[in-house]
Amino acid sequence: MSSVRRLYDTFITVSTKIWWLWPIIAAVFTYALVMSAAIGQAVWFDEGYSILLAKQPVGELIALTGVDAHPPFYYLLLKAWAYIFGWGECALRSLSALFAAGTVVAVFLIVRKLFTVRTALAILPFLVLAPFALRYGYEIRMYALASFIGALATLVLVYAYKAKTAKLWVLYAALVALGMYTLYMMAAIWLAHAVWLLFVSRKNLKNVFRQPWVRAYIFAIVLFAVYLPTFFFQLTHSALPGIGNELTLTRLSDIASMAISFTPEWKLSGLASLAILVIVGLVIYLLAVIRRAIPRAQRTGLWLMVGLVVIPLVFFALTSIGKPIFVNRYMAHVIIYSYALIGLAVALGWRYGRRLEAGILAIVSLGMLIGGVMTLQTTGNYVFERMQRAETNEIRRTITCDKDTVIVADDPYTYIDSDYYFDNCDLRFYSTTSVEKKGGYAPLHDSPDRISSAAEVNSREIIHLHWDGAEASFVPDDKYVLIQSTVFGKQVVDRYELK
Repeated sequence: MSSVRRLYDTFITVSTKIWWLWPIIAAVFTYALVMSAAIGQAVWFDEGYSILLAKQPVGELIALTGVDAHPPFYYLLLKAWAYIFGWGECALRSLSALFAAGTVVAVFLIVRKLFTVRTALAILPFLVLAPFALRYGYEIRMYALASFIGALATLVLVYAYKAKTAKLWVLYAALVALGMYTLYMMAAIWLAHAVWLLFVSRKNLKNVFRQPWVRAYIFAIVLFAVYLPTFFFQLTHSALPGIGNELTLTRLSDIASMAISFTPEWKLSGLASLAILVIVGLVIYLLAVIRRAIPRAQRTGLWLMVGLVVIPLVFFALTSIGKPIFVNRYMAHVIIYSYALIGLAVALGWRYGRRLEAGILAIVSLGMLIGGVMTLQTTGNYVFERMQRAETNEIRRTITCDKDTVIVADDPYTYIDSDYYFDNCDLRFYSTTSVEKKGGYAPLHDSPDRISSAAEVNSREIIHLHWDGAEASFVPDDKYVLIQSTVFGKQVVDRYELK
């Protein structure tokens, strides 16, 4: 037993000396997990919209984001990335994967600065085996970028507060502004930062405007000022789809279930539910017990990490009152701190004498997280809001496009959902009215690909794309006969030919 102990101590000592190597290994492993989970996952509507926007000229891209729900920075970055690496699925997803890997490194460095190297090393498995973060680590959307900017800003905040260096506060302000140019929901992180700063500065609130962090926030607003008119326009002319919910207790349990096991709450087994309750209960218990035992400086850091989990939930709950806008993916850029908090409870609980509880928490949580990663591999980018899996990549393999074939998407949604895979085909969409220049369909405003009547199609063959369980909007002219109808999940492909 003593030899095992000596071996363990030697491993910890060596690992602490070469601590910088472990986050690099974790980043590589995270990138590999993300990209492996992405294999075979079809580009779906939200991702297709990102690609469609990124292909627009810069001026049109910015104009289109101005009438949608999100700011332009990610789309501009995606455009530049694709210009260098191409428009292939792997290339596009790798941009998000790199940011997901970078986020793991940034959170490791935050914990190292707030606590110790050993504590930071202990949380790495929880950051890497994070199914919800991995899922949005390959999404061709802004969530992984927002997560990285938020973690980097948190790291700079910690260093700026401890070093009291003006240059770091300027950098922090720039990151706050950049985050707002990426995703408005980043406000949840900035609010958590502000609450923590108010807490740690509570003895100097009489001179609040002399605080460097207050000036940093003012500077961030100045940097974002050019986009404020657009931001307020979007707030008052919301283009968000009607799929949101209020952040209720049921939704909270669903977030916990998805974060830990990547399984929606309504599909969770009794045993898995018990395991999640054990994880949540032990995290709360261990943090409550050890907060008095840890040094004052670390206690302040613990409050920051707790705030980064709790304050965003409060933010989303308040902003969803009256007009439900919350969907689980809005947690994608803050979820990493929940995994870090589980790791902190394990590491600090073990360090301060609660080894039985910490050991149970480590075993149960890592077991559930590994199971969640395995579930992610099979579930992929299933759209739980619409209860459907994107199958467009499989559909495309069954269709040969030629000059006598027209692909008709049943509506604008189906067109954007399909456009990435049918970019070399004669793809149209059916809509009896002109598409408004607003929201996710704005790129299709005045599009030459719109058809408003079946009589506008005169090809030898029509491929009609629509959805199972919903009445089709487009009905071909009587001169066409249905040859074949194939169902891919919830997507239907009807093949028509001239009589």
